Amino acid sequence: MTELSEAQLRRVAEARQQHGSERAAARALGMNRDTFRYQVKRAAEKGLLGFKPVLPGFELKRSSAQLDADGNVQKEWVKQHKEAGPKFEMPAGQVMKGVSAFVDGEGRIRHQWIKTRNDTITPDLVTALTNVFARYEGRARLVQAPRRVERNQLNVFPIADPHNGLLAWKPQTGADYDLKIGRERLLDKASDIMALAPRSREALIANLGDWYHANDQRNVTPKSKHQLDVDGRWFKVLEAGVEVFMRIIDMGLARHEVVEVINIPGNHDPEATCALALALKMFYARNKRVKIAFPADIYYRRFGVSLLGCAHGDKLPPPRMAMAMAVDQRRAWGETAYHWFLYGHIHKESANTIGDVRVESFSTIADKDHHAFAGGWRNAQALNVITLDKRAGEISRQRVNIPPPEMRAA
Repeated sequence: MTELSEAQLRRVAEARQQHGSERAAARALGMNRDTFRYQVKRAAEKGLLGFKPVLPGFELKRSSAQLDADGNVQKEWVKQHKEAGPKFEMPAGQVMKGVSAFVDGEGRIRHQWIKTRNDTITPDLVTALTNVFARYEGRARLVQAPRRVERNQLNVFPIADPHNGLLAWKPQTGADYDLKIGRERLLDKASDIMALAPRSREALIANLGDWYHANDQRNVTPKSKHQLDVDGRWFKVLEAGVEVFMRIIDMGLARHEVVEVINIPGNHDPEATCALALALKMFYARNKRVKIAFPADIYYRRFGVSLLGCAHGDKLPPPRMAMAMAVDQRRAWGETAYHWFLYGHIHKESANTIGDVRVESFSTIADKDHHAFAGGWRNAQALNVITLDKRAGEISRQRVNIPPPEMRAA
């Protein structure tokens, strides 16, 4: 914008003082209100509006006064500075690089500087995944549907925190673990639990988050920036995770007429989960027996007299799960008898009842990384299937255990 002359600024300042309001002064000068407001702020910066009260575009920084013996104000000092700008919003296509801070002697923040850079990871991730799986779109192998199923039953397969790509070294963590071991274990135990599941008409395969150990090739948790030990190149891990999930879906199709898949973003893999869901959706695009749900942070599903919800557990703590379900699903809540919320994140099994809602977490099947081992986190490892009936709610559970490292076959 062209620099304004002092004469122009004086004209604006005089009009504001004369008319008393920005609207009236702008109308008298034939200006639109935004232009007038901009010029008034520039006039205030040059001191053309005086110093009291607080000027347009400024805010009060400090005020002090000198009083006489009777408490009357003799002199007054007011320090103003330019007001803060608008709330910072991350520019499109940028990610946070770092934050610098200026602190006082007590360590309190006085100013902060936010550093950003171009986000090259997420666009490349989605583009690479789309290019690789585009040639497979709609070409999923047709698995023959089972002949006889229980039409009023739903099998729920929770898979919590498999952390595909996690790398662990036995001398440091008590057990070796890598992409190959994780892939074989997940497929082996998924096959076992599918074999134990009743032949229900519907299946719900619930990825409760952290399907991948790392979100991208930086190998850190996106929010906390904790360093992660990852096996192999990122795209190798990404592709292996998609291939394993497709194998599990095909297992489900062999025993169920309809398979629904949900992918909850975890704190380790928020963007990678979206890419996973995209790949699966493209691959099964023409298979009417497979439903790939949108990868939302919270998922709800009604089945007869049961209402269930799913979340990862990092954003929505268990005490709030029941309240979220009651508010988000008001009608379904009132029309159902059994309420159930599933989550992962804590890598162990737990169950609590909040009101009439069973809030339940599920264990990981992955071994411990260095961080978990050093922190003393220990838990049993298993896969489960829970069967719901449309009229009776939960009617059965089956479980496949993973033995501890010292009891596994060599």
